[in-house]
Amino acid sequence: APDPAPRAPARPDPAGSGAALELRGVTAGYDGGLVLHGVDLAVRPGEILAVLGPNGAGKSTACRVAAGLLPATAGAVFVGGRDATRDGAVRRSRSGVLLAPEGRGIFPALTLEENLALYLEEADARDAVYARFPRLAERRRIPAGALSGGEQQMLALAPLLQRPPSVLIADEPSLGLAPRVVEEVYALLTELRDAGTALLLVEEKAAEILGIADTVAYLSQGRVSWCGPRAEVEADRLTEAYLGMAT
Repeated sequence: APDPAPRAPARPDPAGSGAALELRGVTAGYDGGLVLHGVDLAVRPGEILAVLGPNGAGKSTACRVAAGLLPATAGAVFVGGRDATRDGAVRRSRSGVLLAPEGRGIFPALTLEENLALYLEEADARDAVYARFPRLAERRRIPAGALSGGEQQMLALAPLLQRPPSVLIADEPSLGLAPRVVEEVYALLTELRDAGTALLLVEEKAAEILGIADTVAYLSQGRVSWCGPRAEVEADRLTEAYLGMAT
């Protein structure tokens, strides 16, 4: 089927932003209804961009557009300075853009070992994961669907430390996890940032994600209402983002 995304000519990043991933003026939606209205987002190598906002603000839709799962009806998506607007999810992933979706993204009928092998073909790379995460080693023969939610999330994310992607898009990585496990997940994400990965993280738990974010963007009704360094985040912005009203 033809790609319905705009067929603007490919060109290098005209702004020279150095972003690993950039959404520029992106409009997108479903079945003719628009969800995003001219969204601008950029995340650079070694940076965590936290995208916050109330339910229905368009956060997951922005993730889907960034990952190539949903075409933009207007605007452009750049990956490493290259116009990737017309790229689907497969080509986007080959460019180093990885989506860690809600629901962990594992294969529940496969064992933990088999799930790891899908991403890490080399046995020594899998052994490095087991050495780092002993709990996964103890459960390597267990079907992934029988693991706890926290173990499933670690299984989905731990292999990335062996082969860090250029960009990781994570939609609600702490969803349903106990506070102790959330800390482990965030520590892993911070390590990926230190390895040079650009991370676009969508979260509902604003206070926790602010602890590791470098930059924060607020989405409201499909638009970026504010974006800036974490140090400039103010309590009233959180109120506005989540309640739709200013204090």
